[in-house]
Amino acid sequence: MRRCKLVSEYNVGVPHGSCELPILWLLIANEALNKFRVDTEVKVQAFADDFVVLIGSSGSYHFSQIGTSALAKLEKWAQDFRDKKSKFTMFKRRENITHIPTIKILSKRIQFTKELTCLGLTFDPNSSWMPHLNKLKDKITKLQQKSTEFRRYLVCKSRSY
Repeated sequence: MRRCKLVSEYNVGVPHGSCELPILWLLIANEALNKFRVDTEVKVQAFADDFVVLIGSSGSYHFSQIGTSALAKLEKWAQDFRDKKSKFTMFKRRENITHIPTIKILSKRIQFTKELTCLGLTFDPNSSWMPHLNKLKDKITKLQQKSTEFRRYLVCKSRSY
């Protein structure tokens, strides 16, 4: 009698480990979102344990002022903010971006990135979606490989009976 064994790791679950107290988190996040209800240049969206801050501006200098001001509101709300995870990107309208503004939270500079992944989507300044599609391709390839492993396991198991 032959024995077959399939070992596979799964990383699917509640987004960002927020399963302990999601209702409490919604109340906490709502408090932060309420700080931006009347602001017309800044929109804040929350999902799981992430916040996305959208800023509209015609110039880099103004973008920097608005961004720093918006994050100052979040500073008051969250003293323990994970600056290593915080990143920003800029989307151009017509011309190339010539100056990358400085945005700080709790006196720490937030990192600029050319490609930003948020809520499972990958955004790039060229709005080409290619980085997102490439990541999806990698995920699909891994799923296909796991599917093949599982199929082989089932074939092996059916032969052992």
